[in-house]
Amino acid sequence: MLDWFAAIGGIIFVDLVLSGDNALVIGAAASKLPRSQRLWAIAIGGGGAIILRILFAIAATFLLQLPFLGIIGGAILLYIAVRLLLERSQEHFRTLTAGKAASSGQMPSVIFPRSVSPSFLSSIVTILVADATMSLDNVLAVGALANGALPFLVIGLLFSIILVLIGSAIVAELIGRLPWLLDVACLVLAWAASQILLGDDLLNSLILKLPWIQFAVPVAAIILVILADILLRRHFRLDRKETMSHWFHHLRR
Repeated sequence: MLDWFAAIGGIIFVDLVLSGDNALVIGAAASKLPRSQRLWAIAIGGGGAIILRILFAIAATFLLQLPFLGIIGGAILLYIAVRLLLERSQEHFRTLTAGKAASSGQMPSVIFPRSVSPSFLSSIVTILVADATMSLDNVLAVGALANGALPFLVIGLLFSIILVLIGSAIVAELIGRLPWLLDVACLVLAWAASQILLGDDLLNSLILKLPWIQFAVPVAAIILVILADILLRRHFRLDRKETMSHWFHHLRR
């Protein structure tokens, strides 16, 4: 019995240690939803994440043989980081323009930029994809600890992901109050993406020849996300100025 508790406790501990950044990213993905939908998105996305983690742990040997797995995973995480920043900028733009229209008693007659609107379904998909991609190292570690004992693996992952999801709900609430935490979450995604990229066999062989790559990749990933944030803010600020000018001329007629 003590062996069982030791094995399950080890799986929970290791998975929690490796999943700290997952809670931040999952919370960021859910933070853009109304509070009434937020917990449902985290719960449904988390339920799917549990299933994916178990499947990944069972298929760990097969996953390690997939070519370019690290490159694909890193690219997905970078895409998610930029998408989260895009959705925030668009939501901020819509809020400002709608508020201006309401205060002037006019409906804006401009067409908003094409939007990837934050929806319940897209948030669940983002949670699933982000958690699955960031958990590849987790499942390999806990799979080794379980040593083929599927019940231990399932129980350990179940408890650890529940704790991660509770943390995610807290993070989502905090981001609603402290929007800059979303920037932190996106930088964490950039860092995680760089580590997954560096874990790819192709880059591993390059690092042996060019050691500086292991420093250049994380720096490049972080700079990419920062530049995306700056450009998005600038783009929507310009759009807002053009929209305000349009309203001004409309009201003068």
